[in-house]
Amino acid sequence: MKKLSLIVFLAVFIMGSAQKSYEVKPYTAYLSEYKPYYMLIYSDIQAMNIPTSEKLKLLDEGILTLKTKFKKDRKSEFESKSVELGVTNWCSSKSHGGKKNCGYSYVSAPLPSLYTTNSWIRVVGTNKGTTVTPDGSSAGLKMTVAGKGKNIGTLYAVFKYRPDYTEKTVDDDTDKLFSLITQ
Repeated sequence: MKKLSLIVFLAVFIMGSAQKSYEVKPYTAYLSEYKPYYMLIYSDIQAMNIPTSEKLKLLDEGILTLKTKFKKDRKSEFESKSVELGVTNWCSSKSHGGKKNCGYSYVSAPLPSLYTTNSWIRVVGTNKGTTVTPDGSSAGLKMTVAGKGKNIGTLYAVFKYRPDYTEKTVDDDTDKLFSLITQ
């Protein structure tokens, strides 16, 4: 057991040092916070002079309370994380006539679990049009120039965790964490 605790601590320490600001900490990081509460509930219930069936019922209620708190905390952690990324696009022409279309430059989510929307993008400089992919995985800035000259702009997109991903991951993390806690 002592060896497992050391391994979990080292894994959390190593992963924590390489963690990017938009990433949530691993669910195992919550082990040190929730295990003592479980142990306290467990020992208090064991000390009670009541039938085993009542002890099990109280333990289930205690675990449910801890799971509910963890889910709320974990969901808040996901919802608090975001990252703003940018892409610059430019277009220039030396010709006096016509219009030059330089197309789109895109910025993509650093993780598949992140997405953006039109309301989370902004452009600094010239804006000849923006687009967000239907799944929100990337956003693009279009650039054109008419006649001789140069246009330049930078698109900034905020990426957040997808709500469906958050919900599923919180449920999975809860199951995995409490499986470790109650062993």
